Amino acid sequence: MAQTTNRDYYKILGITAKTPKQDIKKKYRELAKKYHPDTNQGSKEAEDKFKIVSEAYEVLSNALKRKEYDRQRSYKTQSPPRPSGGRPAWDREPPGGFGRRPPPGGNEQYYQEPFAAEPEPVDPNMPTSGFDLQFIIDVPLPIVALGGVIPYSYEKYVKCKDCDGSGIQGDDECSVCQGKQLIVRSVTLNVKIPPGVANQYTLSIIKEGGEGKNGGPPGQLFLKINTLPHPKFKRVKNDIISEVTISRKLADEGGTLEVETLNGSKTIQVEEGTLIGEELLIPGEGAAISWGKKRGALIIKFNIEEND
Repeated sequence: MAQTTNRDYYKILGITAKTPKQDIKKKYRELAKKYHPDTNQGSKEAEDKFKIVSEAYEVLSNALKRKEYDRQRSYKTQSPPRPSGGRPAWDREPPGGFGRRPPPGGNEQYYQEPFAAEPEPVDPNMPTSGFDLQFIIDVPLPIVALGGVIPYSYEKYVKCKDCDGSGIQGDDECSVCQGKQLIVRSVTLNVKIPPGVANQYTLSIIKEGGEGKNGGPPGQLFLKINTLPHPKFKRVKNDIISEVTISRKLADEGGTLEVETLNGSKTIQVEEGTLIGEELLIPGEGAAISWGKKRGALIIKFNIEEND
């Protein structure tokens, strides 16, 4: 816009800042028909109102002009100008609507439409932070215990590539993001799981939340760990428990046995005369302790096959 104005174009057209573009055009046509000079021949008042309606529509129907108008309007609403000393109120431009200045003495009534409610003042160019996001991430027990990286897919607001995040294409509103600058898209992130992280612990990942507007910073991503059940292992603090069924002969006579561990296998020695429910502790084969390199124990709990 080449110059500022004190007119409230939203009130003039009887709309709000959230009114869809097609409804703005519909409202303009209604008012233009009502005040068109051809239907109000000889009426200077109707002609003036028609010009103001046309002026309002020209600005609000053009994405670039509307964005600049909203910015100027926001500043004025937040810091309204004070009347200059000695200047009578009737001699100032009406703040909104069509308005006609009554002459000194105030005998002439002036016209004003029943306007819509005033929208909240917001500077559309102000940098705005993106939304923080929180989800639950399912993690296999071995990765929770030992750490690792897993892919995680989620939806968030990202910058619209069609308008490069401006919300505008040419002189019109971007048809992809509808002028919102952002669109919802699915993204995939490789999430680093710390070794030995506790179940239900929440990871905080900076700058992976929703995209910000007008250069504002992105939000954060919060992921709560949900440990998936494992068919063979159960975690108790830093130890891993595994129930292993052995033959009666191996239990009675003893011998070697290969057992599965979190990250491979290990050969153990079954003692002679092992009883059902007896446990064998294997140090250093459990979950990581305090996100470090030290690990708890793998505890083998023996079950014994029944005799045929």
